[in-house]
Amino acid sequence: MPEYIPRRIGEILRPPVLLGAAIGGIVTLCWVRTRATPAALVGVLAVVVFAAFASVGLPINTRYAFLASAILCLFCGAGVFGWIVLEPGDPRRRIWIALGALIALTLLAYVPSQYSGANGDFTKLARQERVEGDLVALVRSGAVNLRCGPVGVPNHAPIPLLALYLKASPQRIQSPESGRISSGVYVAPAGKEVEEDYELDKRDPHESVSVPPGFTGSASNRSWLIFERCG
Repeated sequence: MPEYIPRRIGEILRPPVLLGAAIGGIVTLCWVRTRATPAALVGVLAVVVFAAFASVGLPINTRYAFLASAILCLFCGAGVFGWIVLEPGDPRRRIWIALGALIALTLLAYVPSQYSGANGDFTKLARQERVEGDLVALVRSGAVNLRCGPVGVPNHAPIPLLALYLKASPQRIQSPESGRISSGVYVAPAGKEVEEDYELDKRDPHESVSVPPGFTGSASNRSWLIFERCG
């Protein structure tokens, strides 16, 4: 579990921001501790809550790291502009300005890469939205249900969505880590593109399209294949 936290934060923030946050955190906690301590405590609390969610078996979702990432952004901003809170004659001000300039230049140098990456992310998000819409349609039609048992999925990504629309505990939606289901409904991607696009992290545990023994096809659409076994 500990390795998931920096991984999720790394999905939100890029290296220059993390570098700026590290510098800003050190400088502010050393030189303006009264101002920096509340934000640092909130950041620690956010990580503790993230760890608590993971420890009780909830899916490790990137959104749980949003608060910690926001705090790191604040420290990055403090690293660039925090020197303005020091008195003009303070000798630390000049050092802080130099560090802020270094952070700002690093952030600017990363802009072209960020622009290219953002275009790719928007394209992927559009595909994921289509895939999610197709999954919700199957829930609303009754093809995905909990009548015969839990719902099996190939990775963590569909768990929050299915739990929401099925009005069920996330524990009723089983990923590969929970083991293969013996009855219920199995939700499989209809193709390799859906399988690769709709996952939280390519390093997360997941399985290829592999229908549990005894399950037969019951429904499908352009994104998903549904298999069911009762009893």
